[in-house]
Amino acid sequence: MFLPANIGPKERLSIGEPMANSPLVSIMLPVYNAEAFLASAIDSVLSQAYPHWELILVDDGSTDGSGAIAARYEDPRIKLVHQANAGEAAARNTALQQMQGRWLAFIDADDLWLPHHLEQTVAYLQQHPECSAVYTDGFHIDQDGHQLQSLSSRRRGPFEGWIFEQVVRASDVFGPPLCVVLDRALVEKHQLRYDPRIVIGPDWDFFTRFAEFAYFGYLNEHTCLYRVHLTNITVLTGLQKRAGYLAICREKALELESFEQLSEETRTYVFYDLLVNLLLGVPDEQDRFLEHPQWINLPTATRARILRIMARDTLLQTAVDTDYAGSWLKQSQAINPADRRSKLWWSLFRIHPSLCRAFIRLRRGNRPAFNLPQPFEDIGQ
Repeated sequence: MFLPANIGPKERLSIGEPMANSPLVSIMLPVYNAEAFLASAIDSVLSQAYPHWELILVDDGSTDGSGAIAARYEDPRIKLVHQANAGEAAARNTALQQMQGRWLAFIDADDLWLPHHLEQTVAYLQQHPECSAVYTDGFHIDQDGHQLQSLSSRRRGPFEGWIFEQVVRASDVFGPPLCVVLDRALVEKHQLRYDPRIVIGPDWDFFTRFAEFAYFGYLNEHTCLYRVHLTNITVLTGLQKRAGYLAICREKALELESFEQLSEETRTYVFYDLLVNLLLGVPDEQDRFLEHPQWINLPTATRARILRIMARDTLLQTAVDTDYAGSWLKQSQAINPADRRSKLWWSLFRIHPSLCRAFIRLRRGNRPAFNLPQPFEDIGQ
């Protein structure tokens, strides 16, 4: 199992003074206008077989009855915090500031835990002291609670150990955060917080930075239910905005110390996703990343190919300034003169951009350009 040179197999600090065999679990529950499902989520926490928990419920400026529903609960383990609306990431950061527990768990206002979730995850972590986190399986459910596909049906893996590379590659290692329980001490040691700029993908960004320092275990048990409905923020957010938020996640991963230790395949995949998929149509941002040290570290043939594809997709967007496409084709040909396709396209572009565009369209036929899939469009099919 590979670990970056700057960390050991296990980093732990003592937080609080919970019972030795029953450590306190701190649970974050951000809430915004979730009156339809909130009571069920809280009830699923109250139904846990493992009793040593605190629930930090942050009402992020709800304008419906969410605050009143939360206030009805008199269990002393539930702490209700009200704040002006500042977004999911800010609400999660508020929860982190309030916590006292040894372990950190997650549940959203429209999701559910099965009664054994905390019991099994805490037992796993106690039995595997080399692990700083564990994740489980579960099910998607619809708005009426009907069971759909398993979480694992939409994941790669499962992966265990130092899974930083797998988490950086894509966000489908865990899926929703409610299946994860992790070491809060490690969060505090590295001052990990949620990025308020990110509306879609704040959990992926958080888990990526946590995974740089942690061992993960996997518990092959169904312990949670993730609700898919028309008011999920992932569903409501437009695809262009969603791509922009995911691009921030990608950029932040590039800055992590361990990124350069990833395989060439993964580093290539990250730049391909960033430059070809997520930033398509934003050529000034694409151009900015061509100066990044991690980009320069990629093999010349890889960079030439990505530059050529960037130029191709930009030319196919007729409303975009073709000067960027010409610059990328010129760079592609310069760094890899052996690439015949780049040489041909650059020659055609110099004659006229429209000639190059027409040739590319002829070769591509009716193949559609890349488009982000609609979230959850395949659930239940």
